[in-house]
Amino acid sequence: EEAYFTQLPRLMQDGCGILTEACKEAGLPVVEPYSGYYMLLDTTPLDLEFDTSKVPYDVQCSKYLIERHKLATIPTSVFFGLNKELSKKYVRLCFAKCTTTLEAG
Repeated sequence: EEAYFTQLPRLMQDGCGILTEACKEAGLPVVEPYSGYYMLLDTTPLDLEFDTSKVPYDVQCSKYLIERHKLATIPTSVFFGLNKELSKKYVRLCFAKCTTTLEAG
């Protein structure tokens, strides 16, 4: 049986590929990682508008995606400190899931 640490990179690469392809088919650009198990999703093509005077765009977008599309994402603004504008239209997607989960969409 293949060792955990030799099969893990392949599993992550497969998950990343499945999620990347699904996003591209939906017309949503992604920033693919060189390592790790998260990718960034550019939500600009969704053309969503939120009142950002109190809650950042990406936080509201993450809430919208889970409520409307059952897609769990992580707002990126929490990682950018004072430079939140850099990440405004991006959310994080985790692809460390079973292939069957990712393919089920």
